[in-house]
Amino acid sequence: MKFREYLENQIQKGKIEWDSRSQLIRQSGSKANGNTNKILKEYEHKFKFGSITEIKDKAIKNYFKLQPKNSLISVEGAVKIINKELPNNAQISETIIYNRLNNSKFNTNNLKGQTLDNQVSKTAAYKVKISDNFKEQLRKIRAPGIYLYLETTQIGNTTLRLKTNEEFGKLDKSFPPNEDSIKIIKKILFSK
Repeated sequence: MKFREYLENQIQKGKIEWDSRSQLIRQSGSKANGNTNKILKEYEHKFKFGSITEIKDKAIKNYFKLQPKNSLISVEGAVKIINKELPNNAQISETIIYNRLNNSKFNTNNLKGQTLDNQVSKTAAYKVKISDNFKEQLRKIRAPGIYLYLETTQIGNTTLRLKTNEEFGKLDKSFPPNEDSIKIIKKILFSK
């Protein structure tokens, strides 16, 4: 019973992180045997075993595994989410996330940190000068039930907005304002 009391006391004190199970058993003054291992098995879900680095790495790996392959992640957001799972004395910073993103053992989903550069590259297709010829192509597609127009976004870029009635599938989609988008729109509207 002494070992069980020791475990409950450690949990109440919040001392739940240990380098190993045997360290916890030794610290209690007990001997490692079948009985202490059986008691520890009942309580082990309340303890974290491993060095602080191992605990951090496990939390980061778990977070990375939940992300879609080849996606961009917000490093700042990842830190906030992971830190919720970690004890106060094992909090991580953005630096460790960037290091683990560059480590293929951790980054098995080929994730990339979201930066201002790759955000700008996503909007580059919308920052274009619209020609009169392009506007004429839009006018030719318009028909009753098909509303196709250029729209200015909040950050000042241009997007191509397609809205249709029920006959054409009641669509409300935006596209980059380019020739490829016109081909896609024609395919959506007229390939039925």
